[in-house]
This record gives sequence, C-alpha cells and structure tokens, in this order.
Amino acid sequence: MAENTEQKEKKTKTRKERTPRTWSSTKILDCVAYFAIMFIAIALILRLIFKSNSPQIEQAFASIGECLAYIICIWLGLYWTLRKRGTGWNKHNIWWLVAWIVATVVIVVIYIFAVANI
Repeated sequence: MAENTEQKEKKTKTRKERTPRTWSSTKILDCVAYFAIMFIAIALILRLIFKSNSPQIEQAFASIGECLAYIICIWLGLYWTLRKRGTGWNKHNIWWLVAWIVATVVIVVIYIFAVANI
C-alpha cells in the first residue's frame, strides 16, 4: 500500500517538473485568428461609422483582416493535407499536397496582384 502511494507521488512530481510548452503551432494559429477577427471587426465598425466618407481606412483594415484569414485557411489546409491517412503516404496523398500547393500559389499571386492594383 505504501509503495503505491510512493509511486503516485513520484509520478506527480515528474509531471510538475516538466516545463510546459509555451508556444505551439496551434497557439500561433489561434493568435493569428484572433487578430484577423479584430481587424475585420474594426473594418466593419469603420464602414458603419464613416459610410462613404473614409473608405481608405476601412479598406486598409479589411485587407489586413482578409490577408490574415487567407493565412489561416492556407495553414489549416496544409495541416489537413499533411495528416497521414491509413498506413502512411501513398500516391493519392501526394495529389492532395500538389493540389494544395497549386491552390496556395494561385491565391498568393492573385492576392499580390490585387493588392498592388489598389
């Protein structure tokens, strides 16, 4: 009985001694998503307040929020694509990755051209 309690105490001590991870990819993604929501909310509030008097400020916040939303979608798409299905990689999984790369390049190039023309 005493041995069981000693083993439990050792396990809890080792758990407490571990340093928790302060940053992870999901925490970074959560942070980016938070700021994307904030910029989009600010853009919508400015649109309501200024109507047509100051569209440049509203457009700036909207484009920042839109850009962050694209980053979040691309990031989550990559995680989903790289997730192993079944026993590991096969030729079907590679085509998912190729399609993701093509779509990401198209989004980035068109977005850069769209922002440059504004």
